[in-house]
Amino acid sequence: MLKTYKSKYNFNELKIKLESQIIKRDMNIFSRINHSENAESVGMKLNRSILFIFGNPRNGTLLIRNDMRIGLYLPLKILIWEDDNKNPFITYEPIGDVISKFNLKENKDLLIKMDNLLETIVNELAEK
Repeated sequence: MLKTYKSKYNFNELKIKLESQIIKRDMNIFSRINHSENAESVGMKLNRSILFIFGNPRNGTLLIRNDMRIGLYLPLKILIWEDDNKNPFITYEPIGDVISKFNLKENKDLLIKMDNLLETIVNELAEK
């Protein structure tokens, strides 16, 4: 189930703070997909929206070795976006929600750790 929170930062600050939160936790940012820039490139308009794809290759590999299909959900993802009123939001899907779809029981502790990490990052950026 997706979780969405309003950010306590404006969009530009949110982008910088999210990058910082990911990097300070020794994770790699593999990609940033800027949906609004992509829309603009085809002559369309879209509120600002960037998908961050990030993670720790070691942790991801441990999970994928047990069930290759979880590669569909990894690396981790957080979407930051603005509504029509320029309010910034953070959306993510807890990785623990996929436990039941895959044979990952022996990696339950790692999945909990990854979920806690996502929640910690989002809590640093969300309005309380």
